[in-house]
Amino acid sequence: MRMSRLQYRCRSPRPLGLVVAAIVLTAVHALSATTHMSVEPIPNRDVVGEDNLARVRSIGYDNLARWSELYLSQCLAVDNVIQALTAHGAISSVTSANTRVLVAAGGFEGATNPSYVFTVQDSGPGAASLSDVNVLDNALGYVLNRGGTVHFSADNAKAYGCVSDYAVVTFPGMLSGDDARQFFERLGTIDAALFSGLFAGFTQIDFGNSLTNNSMLFLKPAASKHRLISGLAAAVETEPGAEYFPLKNNGAPTTARAGIAFPGNDWLMLPNGDQYLANIGGTPQLLNELAVLRQEHLTAVGNLLRAIMENRVEAYLDLDFSCPN
Repeated sequence: MRMSRLQYRCRSPRPLGLVVAAIVLTAVHALSATTHMSVEPIPNRDVVGEDNLARVRSIGYDNLARWSELYLSQCLAVDNVIQALTAHGAISSVTSANTRVLVAAGGFEGATNPSYVFTVQDSGPGAASLSDVNVLDNALGYVLNRGGTVHFSADNAKAYGCVSDYAVVTFPGMLSGDDARQFFERLGTIDAALFSGLFAGFTQIDFGNSLTNNSMLFLKPAASKHRLISGLAAAVETEPGAEYFPLKNNGAPTTARAGIAFPGNDWLMLPNGDQYLANIGGTPQLLNELAVLRQEHLTAVGNLLRAIMENRVEAYLDLDFSCPN
């Protein structure tokens, strides 16, 4: 069976990290440990086809982010999945009190797309369990027709199945998704391996005590750790007010380590999403409800593609957007 690229990366004997890392809690971190999850609502090319994926991406980051926000807030893309999993006993600890989700940027191998980025309290009273986080990530990857997703803990390198080096760039004030896209592209002019190279990517997150997603967390790509550190530090120098994390005692940039997992499915080999479903479990009724939600997502993507083909994206997003029945 062919593994997804993210799964291969996770199982590499030399960890090639793609998202966050684990560090000892310091003053820049919250008192409770946090897991981040990133799941794009943009479907995998093996599900919708390369041409359709190119059409979707052609409308630009800002329009894609608007569509993603509408699908999240009006169609309850995440809420419906959590409700189904909870109602059928597949998860029990994920609540609005310990989990926050918003649309933020995610970059991978030269492309930046809007993503549903989660901040999940995973320790202390009222925390979500690590096992429930894993089930939710797999369910979202299935419902949103993704080839791969990621969840990671920057506070606990042992939290999930892989360990990765990472570094974080934090910006002053607010950071838009398009700003994150532009910084990612600027990084590529310094070292292309950190932008379009194998496993190059970032997730836009809140970090430490920040109340906004004004940080970009970069996992180590296939390029060396030295190249990640030097290239990213050089890019930070071009951005007034940006801060690099972590730093050594002498102020030199370095990396930290995180626990990560990369759920995924090979849609060509397993068009029913078996790799995701194997990690969800649950009753036949739950799996049927998730399958319905998956088809609703494909319908929503189809509606967007129709608007693109008819050259009425702005009108569709402003006036005509509706949720699948």
